Amino acid sequence: MWDYQSVRDRFYQDVADEVSDAVQQGHVLDVGTGRGLLPIKIAQKNGRLKVYGMDISNKAIDSARRDALASGLENAPQFDVGDVSTLPFEDKFFDLVVSTFSLHHWPDRMAGLNEIHRVLKPGGEAWIYDHCKDPSLEARRQLRRDFGSLLAWFALAHLRFVSSALTVEQAWTILEDSSLKYQEKRLEMHGIFLLLWLKKTGAVAGK
Repeated sequence: MWDYQSVRDRFYQDVADEVSDAVQQGHVLDVGTGRGLLPIKIAQKNGRLKVYGMDISNKAIDSARRDALASGLENAPQFDVGDVSTLPFEDKFFDLVVSTFSLHHWPDRMAGLNEIHRVLKPGGEAWIYDHCKDPSLEARRQLRRDFGSLLAWFALAHLRFVSSALTVEQAWTILEDSSLKYQEKRLEMHGIFLLLWLKKTGAVAGK
């Protein structure tokens, strides 16, 4: 939906800004990158980052590679086909791993999250965003202030009916699973989206 897409586009830019602030240099991975919008925005924001995007769809990765080439960036992102449960990267490679609106597609969420743990450097973080089925009243009000009542109504309607949206309770169930390898974890609300924040213990990455 065009109206919901505008909300997501603003969100992608906010995430790109936060990534650039959090990691000054190093390697960043976007899991479930789709057409690669977020990695390109991150690379545009911070030229010292090497950004990678991975998706299970060959078609999406082909589009992402074309857009990366057209961007003209010297640090253009690298895009690869792959599955989150078997990431094609070595151990302790990334300073930060991000995923937006992809978690609900993973057949085995714990396997995917723990595979991300494997490729993170000690001290590295994983930011896993997804749709929230029950955003707070304040989040809904902020959405109306930012985008107007009509756009906000359509965006919230999309969340009510999309089967992929997670409730806060479902998100906590993921974080509290005993098989999850991360030592630090928390749940945050980012407007009408959820963030599962995860950290691998060790020295701070990207410093």
